[in-house]
Amino acid sequence: MKTVLKYSFLIAFAATTFMACDNTEDLVLTKPESTFEINATNFANLVLNPSFPENPAVTISWNTAENAGATYEVVMATDAEFSNSVSLGTTDQSNFTISVSQLNQMLLDAGLEPYKPSPVYVRINNGGETTSSLTYNITPYAVEAPVVTNPEADAVVVLDGENPDAQALSVTWTDFSREGTEVSVVYELQMAAAGSNFETPVSVGRVTNGGEYNLSNVQLNNLALSLGAEEAADFDLEMRIVGTITTDTGENVRTSEVVPFTVTTYESFTDLFLVGAATAPGWDNNNNNPAIVRLPDNKDAYRFTGKFNGDAFKLLEVRGQWQPQWGLNNGNFASSEALGFDPDVLSVSTTGYYTLDVNTKTGTYSITPYDAGGATTYGAMGLIGSGRTGDDTGWGGDDIDFTQSTFDPHLWYLNNITLFDGQVKIRANNAWDVSWGANTAVSGFATSNNGPNIPVSAGTYDIWFSDLTGGYIFIPRN
Repeated sequence: MKTVLKYSFLIAFAATTFMACDNTEDLVLTKPESTFEINATNFANLVLNPSFPENPAVTISWNTAENAGATYEVVMATDAEFSNSVSLGTTDQSNFTISVSQLNQMLLDAGLEPYKPSPVYVRINNGGETTSSLTYNITPYAVEAPVVTNPEADAVVVLDGENPDAQALSVTWTDFSREGTEVSVVYELQMAAAGSNFETPVSVGRVTNGGEYNLSNVQLNNLALSLGAEEAADFDLEMRIVGTITTDTGENVRTSEVVPFTVTTYESFTDLFLVGAATAPGWDNNNNNPAIVRLPDNKDAYRFTGKFNGDAFKLLEVRGQWQPQWGLNNGNFASSEALGFDPDVLSVSTTGYYTLDVNTKTGTYSITPYDAGGATTYGAMGLIGSGRTGDDTGWGGDDIDFTQSTFDPHLWYLNNITLFDGQVKIRANNAWDVSWGANTAVSGFATSNNGPNIPVSAGTYDIWFSDLTGGYIFIPRN
């Protein structure tokens, strides 16, 4: 007589999130195909928890049956017909346990998608006999890390200092599909100096549920310099994407492979603008604040010659922003960024003309009276040259007129002027009787004895010019 095997089938879920199901529709038992008998369980929904990967996910135990084979096999499938079944494992004991990470990987290998509950069918084989199957929903978690698709490994990014706000690098990556899920992924772009093993990574920025992060020339240049790069030199960096998913079952952090690349930095400059009661704009930080000339042979040294009221003033790096600001601290020229607080003011005791010299690196400064008594006061000042048009026609016709400061008649400015690659000069009264030129781009001190043409690069600028010293500076418009 054929022996009837009767099994008690118990499934326990550990280190997972599950829900008790009173509705029998959540639990599906197929028609028995053998003499195995399964005792139904009311735990039908299982959400795997990445926080405890080595804890048991599923434990199955049963009573040893008479005349049963020596080996029991626990089988899983994603369809009720078990057309593509997967063996979870075998045992000669009367119980079987599989860890969270093992079960999760098997589910992903079987085609289940992360964070999407899917029906899974389980049954036990013993010899030639098979139990009926139990159906329940399991939600796996993502294991594969994001994949950086740009830049390619060992790419070289040449930064453009003449267009600081233009895009220099677009970092892109791919990850699992979130369609149909309720999870959000926070992606963090991290960078570090090559060979540092990310011991002190820089968090460049974060994107939620995205796949792209863009960096401008100035952002990437400043980042490289902060990590030890020299100006106007190649520097090796590494990047990676860290994807973090937070759900009720825990936190899942996945980190992409490291992508090495090289940046070619450019020489960076800080612009300084006057503000305060001693100056034309007063204490308004966005009132056409005059820029002071950066010495062409020392990017840390600045000079301004012009009129000051007998009062206080400071220097700003960005018009419209109070930080960073420069002033005095214990007799030294210092910035709020370095101090961690606002510096004291600079000042002059009486209204008049002065030359202000400051050095952002050494912290030195001086304010020296300037004799402007014999200086010519011009009625007009203009810009002429091929930089106006991009060709030699720019040397003809009327000049582009500067605006004369109502505060200081020797100070002139042009706002929001678009120039082309070429050369320019500055001249008085739309004539060649008095013209200023120099051979240094961006900033310098022009001479009025028909000196060389000032080289300019295409862009949009604010230009400041002093007819007392020939000092000029071109400030790119961002």
